[in-house]
Amino acid sequence: MSVPLARTPDAPEGERRRVAAILRADRRARLAARDIAMGLKPDMGADGPAARARMVVRDCVELAPRTPRQVVRRVRDACMLDRLFHRANAALTADQHAAGLRFRACWLRAMRGGRQVQRYTPHTGTGGGGTMEETEASMHARRAIDRALSLLTPARGRVVCAVCGMDEAPGTRIRTLHAALDILHERW
Repeated sequence: MSVPLARTPDAPEGERRRVAAILRADRRARLAARDIAMGLKPDMGADGPAARARMVVRDCVELAPRTPRQVVRRVRDACMLDRLFHRANAALTADQHAAGLRFRACWLRAMRGGRQVQRYTPHTGTGGGGTMEETEASMHARRAIDRALSLLTPARGRVVCAVCGMDEAPGTRIRTLHAALDILHERW
C-alpha cells in the first residue's frame, strides 16, 4: 500500500491527517533513537541497540560448597559506570571508573543495613548471624560516603549520587561527573 504525501491537494482530509501522524511518529522515533545512541536516554527495549551491544561473559561459579562448578552467563556491564567506561567512545578514564565503583560499593553497603532491634531468642553461632557486623559495615560505608561528599560541591555530589549510587544516566551532566570523579580519585 502506498502512502500519499501529506500535502497533496487531492487526498481526503482524513488521509492527510493519518499521513501527518505517521510522519510525526517516524520523526519522534528517529529522535529517540539518536538520543539513545548518544546516551542521553536509556534504552528500555530488550532487543534494542543497547541490549545487543552488551557483552555477555561466561563464568564458572560454585553454587554451593563442594559441588561441581556451573557455567553461568552474566552481563559484563552491571551498572551505568560500566556502560560509560566500556562503550566505544569511553566517557570515563580508568581512574574515574575505579573511583566511581568505590563510591558505588560504599553506597550499596550503606543501603544494606543490618537489624536495628534485638532478638528475643538466644543468638546461636550457626544461624543467619552477622547482624551486628552488617550494621557496623553499613555505618562505616555511610561514613565513607560522608567523607567523599564533603570533598565535593553540592552539584557534583548530586551527580555522583545519581550516577554511581542510583544508576542514572548522566545526560548533560557528564562534565560535572568527570570533575567529581577526578576529585574523588585524587583525595578520597
